[in-house]
Amino acid sequence: RSSRGSCVRRLTMRRAASSNSLSRANGLDSKQRTAFATSDVLEQNLGRPGDPFYHNPDDHHDEIGDPRFTDPETGHIFQNQQDLILWELLQGNRKYVKWLQNHMQRRVDNGGDLLSHNGHADLGDLGALSTAQLKQVGYLQQIEEERLGVGGGPLRPTRPKALTIACARSFAPMDHIFGTDARALMSVRVAGYTCSAADSVIGSVEFALAEKAPPVLIVVGNARNDIVSTAVRSVIASRGLNIAVPVDAEIDHNFRADLEGSALLRLVLPSAHDALQRLPGGTYDQLVDLACRMNVWRTIETLLTSSKNISEAAADGTLRVVGAFFDVMSGSVQMMGQHPSHSELIKLTPSGDVVRTAEEKPVPAEEAATMLYSGNKRYSNGRGGFNQLSGDEKLLKQLSEGGQNPVAVIVGCADSRAPIEMLFDMRPGDLFVLRNAGNTCASNKGSLIGSAEYSITHLRTKVLVITGHTKCGAVTAAVEAVHNNIDLSSVAGSIGTLLADIIDAAKKAVATIPNATVVEQVQLATKFNVFNTIKKLIQYSDIVYTGVKVEELQLIGAVYNIFSGEIEWLGEHPEIEKLCGREMPMHRWNSTPYNTVQSWDNKSGRSARAVNAIRMMEDGNTRFVTGRWHYKSPTGLDVTPSVIVLGGSEYRVPIEDLFDVDPGRIIVQRVLGSVAGMQERTAFSSIEYSIARWAPPVLLVLVESSSPIIEAAIKQLRGQYLPLAPIRVVLNHVMVSALRAVQQAEKNSTLTSAGQELLITQLATELNCLYSMELLLKSKVVRERVLSGELELHAAIMDSGTGKVRFFGEHPRQMEIMRAAELRAKTYSTGLSATLPREDWGCPFEPLGDDDPALVLPNVDSQSSSPQKSRRGKFATV
Repeated sequence: RSSRGSCVRRLTMRRAASSNSLSRANGLDSKQRTAFATSDVLEQNLGRPGDPFYHNPDDHHDEIGDPRFTDPETGHIFQNQQDLILWELLQGNRKYVKWLQNHMQRRVDNGGDLLSHNGHADLGDLGALSTAQLKQVGYLQQIEEERLGVGGGPLRPTRPKALTIACARSFAPMDHIFGTDARALMSVRVAGYTCSAADSVIGSVEFALAEKAPPVLIVVGNARNDIVSTAVRSVIASRGLNIAVPVDAEIDHNFRADLEGSALLRLVLPSAHDALQRLPGGTYDQLVDLACRMNVWRTIETLLTSSKNISEAAADGTLRVVGAFFDVMSGSVQMMGQHPSHSELIKLTPSGDVVRTAEEKPVPAEEAATMLYSGNKRYSNGRGGFNQLSGDEKLLKQLSEGGQNPVAVIVGCADSRAPIEMLFDMRPGDLFVLRNAGNTCASNKGSLIGSAEYSITHLRTKVLVITGHTKCGAVTAAVEAVHNNIDLSSVAGSIGTLLADIIDAAKKAVATIPNATVVEQVQLATKFNVFNTIKKLIQYSDIVYTGVKVEELQLIGAVYNIFSGEIEWLGEHPEIEKLCGREMPMHRWNSTPYNTVQSWDNKSGRSARAVNAIRMMEDGNTRFVTGRWHYKSPTGLDVTPSVIVLGGSEYRVPIEDLFDVDPGRIIVQRVLGSVAGMQERTAFSSIEYSIARWAPPVLLVLVESSSPIIEAAIKQLRGQYLPLAPIRVVLNHVMVSALRAVQQAEKNSTLTSAGQELLITQLATELNCLYSMELLLKSKVVRERVLSGELELHAAIMDSGTGKVRFFGEHPRQMEIMRAAELRAKTYSTGLSATLPREDWGCPFEPLGDDDPALVLPNVDSQSSSPQKSRRGKFATV
């Protein structure tokens, strides 16, 4: 009786609220009434099968609800926490729509002025919207509470209610749209709210699920999405359909050329095709709207069929994966529920891992090296075993039919105590292994060099590791031959020929430490032999020589300890520049101890547009830190973004609030660790698309001073168990910087253990920002615009405790990175088998000839908005 009484009271309240909402809708225009009607209809249909909510007071479902999940405002009792969270988010969106409508009405009343008399947007109409409460309390107090472990702050909440995947240009942050504070939501944002198997988007989602375990995952599509609209245009044109398409002057010939072959466009095209198939007679606007919705389903399908963690969590009910659709004009969100084929998709549990096949993109040398480093740490710490396929038939089939694409070539010893795949904790398909006694290379071209060249040219491998080992029998025999003055030509069989390739290293070791024990001499000879093999590979292979010379290929030395299982990393040859006949700036940059960012130049920008954009961001962040930021309504679709921000998904504060800018004025891409990703993958293509589409003057790479992904990367380098493939995509990127930081900090013996850890975190954070910039500068789309003066790449670090953002300018080796990229593009224009002529050190190699454009930054007039061109049409040099 008591339960029924409370249900009747709530139902009465519900009907009164519904009546009030209809009364409020009177006097609104048709679009505003539609927004309110949509929200009311959604509330009234919460009990329908397939909808994201279970609760419906009209059906008296409160009687079987759980009192722990009660909405404090309405008293509704829900069956589980996920239903309650989705209900709260929907109610928050209704408050946001109400505030937005009142805000627009004020514009009319004030003659177009969006601001109240005190110069800030009036927040009084937000009512219970918690963002307004954050404005009154101030972010800084909550940040400090989070730092001290009290409650939760907006930058690093204890546990978010939901994780959202949204578009990088969604015109409003997710916490604003859903009427909640930044602690409640975690956002991953890329252009087109899309993803592909085992990319950084799915990696960001899996990391969030493992670290914070949000119970709800929402893929938020939005109307009039730009990349989806472009896909619809492309499909209409390819099919030759007679459908009127609006003329967009911004989509020029150069943009269309940049878009050809775009990985991002390929991901979205199926949704455009589906829209045309479902609505063959539809108008352009109708097709775009339907394609935007279909793209939500496509992203959810990719998540459920590509990630074992997401699929299993969705199947056992610990994670609710739903779609939502945001109308950028009205501000309303329509909950789309679970995927129409949800029950079937979760039966198709994907494999927990992947194997490398020929379809995979080649791994950069830096990332391949960190994979080997962390793999050996796992093996030596007793946490190996990743090389076991565990009878997974899907993986075995991929391995047997998908071709090979190894991350590294390993030249190792044939000694049975040095199993290559095991000591690097790699699986079949990851390594291209070449072994002989003494891990040596003959003094002429042979099968070992030919095999290495095959992997470089056909399998696109970017790193060669020459691995010696302790107590090597071949090296020991060579040292003993030196001591006993043995004539190797008299040794029976081919053993003498083999030892002849090692004898130089043995002689050098004995001469270097003549009074040492034989064991010590063998240890030194082992290292000399590794470097001799590197030297021979460069000397006798034009393909290896060319790859090293243009800094596309790395040759790294290592020595494996057969007792401890650990590898001592020797690095590249100490005379690598002399061997290649040219200065190698990036080799010097990566091998020289890194100094902190205080020494960077061009912190405020070069062009007038960049200077203004950075000043806008700096001033806005100052307002944020001092509590003077203000809540803003979405900007129009015709606003051109002036900054692209590549930020991390691990911190919660909306980047629009962090810089106190109008939504739509900046494009916000958020993936774990602020990683750029790999070329031709989702995150990287999203940035290239945004640059080509809107031509902003600044691309800002923003990292957090204390990021959990940095901590995870450091743990991986110390031998922590390996996570699944999507998270590894992000970790491999971040570990490049973490490894350099660890190796540099460990050489500083004056630090305390606490000081060393803090230094590692600082160095890894700054270097991770730089590495993302290095990858972006290798993109032709990015590089051309930087060289023309249209775009500047800047770095910034957000203090996790205060929200203060420090701007550090452009990469200190920006020109060297672009020169190397142009050199590689020119050298390999005909394929990876191309070679360069050998030259002496006295005649340093010039990367570009006289007929090529000068790779220098443009002479930008700080008073003008564009770079100055020379009479040849090229931008003038500095």
